[in-house]
Amino acid sequence: MARREPSGTFGRSVPVLVHLAVPWMLVALLELGLSALIPDTALRNEQLPFGARIGLAAYGLTLLAAGVGAVCGLLMLLARPGRRHPVVHWTIGRVQTFVVWVAVLLYGASWTAFWNAGVFLDREAFLFWLPHPVQVFHWVYPPLAVGVLVSTLAAAVVLGRWVPRFVAARPLSFQRQLVVTAGAALGACGLAALVGALTYGGEATTPDRSKSLYAVTRDDRAGPLAHAVADLRRRLSPPADLPVIVLNEGIGIVRRPIVSMEQYLAGVDRGRVKPWNVLSIQIESLRSDQLRAYGGGRDVMPTLDALARESRVFTNAYIQASHSNYADLVPLSSHYPLRSTEEYAYPPNPTYPRVLIYDVLKAVGYKTAIFSSQNENWGGMLNYHRPSSLDRFFHAETFAGPTYTPWEDAGFAQWVKQTKGAGSVDDRYTVGEAMQWIDGVAGSPFFLHMNLQSSHVPYVVPEGFPHRFSPEKLDFTIMWGKFPLDKIETVKDRYADSLFYEDTQIARLFDHLRQRGLWENTVIVVGGDNGEAFYEHGFPSHAGPLFNEVMKVPMIVRAPGLLPGRDDRPAMFLDIPPSVSDLLSLPAHPSFQGISLFERRSNPDRSLYMIVQTPLAYQSAIVRSGYKLLLSERDGVRLLFDLTRDPGEKRNIASSRPDLVDQLTGRLQVWRGEQLTYYQDVSRQSREYPPVLKD
Repeated sequence: MARREPSGTFGRSVPVLVHLAVPWMLVALLELGLSALIPDTALRNEQLPFGARIGLAAYGLTLLAAGVGAVCGLLMLLARPGRRHPVVHWTIGRVQTFVVWVAVLLYGASWTAFWNAGVFLDREAFLFWLPHPVQVFHWVYPPLAVGVLVSTLAAAVVLGRWVPRFVAARPLSFQRQLVVTAGAALGACGLAALVGALTYGGEATTPDRSKSLYAVTRDDRAGPLAHAVADLRRRLSPPADLPVIVLNEGIGIVRRPIVSMEQYLAGVDRGRVKPWNVLSIQIESLRSDQLRAYGGGRDVMPTLDALARESRVFTNAYIQASHSNYADLVPLSSHYPLRSTEEYAYPPNPTYPRVLIYDVLKAVGYKTAIFSSQNENWGGMLNYHRPSSLDRFFHAETFAGPTYTPWEDAGFAQWVKQTKGAGSVDDRYTVGEAMQWIDGVAGSPFFLHMNLQSSHVPYVVPEGFPHRFSPEKLDFTIMWGKFPLDKIETVKDRYADSLFYEDTQIARLFDHLRQRGLWENTVIVVGGDNGEAFYEHGFPSHAGPLFNEVMKVPMIVRAPGLLPGRDDRPAMFLDIPPSVSDLLSLPAHPSFQGISLFERRSNPDRSLYMIVQTPLAYQSAIVRSGYKLLLSERDGVRLLFDLTRDPGEKRNIASSRPDLVDQLTGRLQVWRGEQLTYYQDVSRQSREYPPVLKD
């Protein structure tokens, strides 16, 4: 009589190797299928020779065997023989199933992330997600997330319980044949991976040389395990710094000592200060081409276009990061967001000094407030603010009314409300709250900063609001990192509708200012927190590479007596606090790293710097004298674009202009070095403000 297989996941009566062979073959078949079906994988990279693609697929499967072996080894340890109480036996079986599910969940989630956003999960992705799981879930399509949870749980039950029992019931000869087949397949994969590496591989041999396309694809597109190994290798052996490039022309570094607010105020001529109100509006994902003032061809935001006709319109303005947790604070702090070599979350009570524009205005008698439709806990932004200088701080977490949810799921909206993890508030409520606050501070000059979010992907237009450009119902889903390529124009139309909705809320606010007699003595600054991509460079949305569709955004400034017109000087959102100070006849605070955009003489060759540090991209960039250099911090790839001849950044001319690449790289090195050195030196932070580059 055949011996019965124990009810646990693994039993000693079945040869150990079959428990390794069968799961690996099943998951390997799944990986091959996913690699063949999902675009941009190593197997589908047509820029590589066919042999290189086969080698990379084999490399991923070889590493997959190691991953399966590690999980199976843990399960076998749990199933070690010995007499156990039935309850213990039952519990261990469930623990084994849970272990399998966690492994399958990570694997499936990584492939889902790649399908959705083009990146596998790694340490940075977890650091990005773990502090704010509810908000990430809020912006990811919830049915997709639920589908991953359910499907991976089903797969875990199949792999962890049904498959071992099925195999254990087969004849020993059949089991041996499975082991031999798996061994031969694994040996072939290992050999193919080795041949591919020897034939097509190419790590960077010197710091100023980037990795080969084969090596880049191996690390980032050959599968979840291959990417995890590459991420571990990066952690253990960080890439060598680029060689220091000595510039022919110097860059002045200004280091300003910390002063108290009393010392700053001693230099303020109170009689010259213009007590104008200041309204700053930050619009989520606002592309320049959506406004007629920037060449747009339709009336997407008529209120802003009307404002632009009586304002200074800066046509060459760049935001300093492509993601909100870095970009949003720049027009308030006038500080670059680069503070670490890795993704940075603002800690409670930062050690470095920060003087925001509302600190200065509060000190000279202003009422101050922030009204944000987003949750300012994202990335720890709330920790950066200075509540003592704010009379009112409104954001999604503190809003008592209905929570905005992009998927028309009231139950989910209520849940995120209860967990204080709401991603957004509908902008009509934010604007309504702001108007009530304005009425409550009548008679005092005020500073009001608004962050409007209705134009965030998936570009939801509230029910009942007219659709001017897109159909009311879509037959596809717009996800944060993916939508059908043949629907780009439809998605742009839906995006335009969300901006028009936002424009109507801004119109309510502007009308309120006029009705209260405040319009003529209010400075208004409007800009995007970043732009938005629609696959111009292979990706949608934002928080990715630093191309102009994401980084070059509208900046509109209206002030009493300021002559309207277009201004093409190089500008950064870093410049808003000193520019507002200039308009009010206040001296710029020494903490500000930006400059006033209303200086009569401007430097057409001024350097503009920007950064991205997300799971989607690690880049820094510089724009100077009509050229733009993008530097990938992970693989050393440098892209150079002539923005005058190629505003769409389609032709990389780095190989034809090595001298210019070196020059711009040198400036970028100086900027990065000064920023990082300052934020790593706590004692220096107690003596001086972040350094200012004069170039």
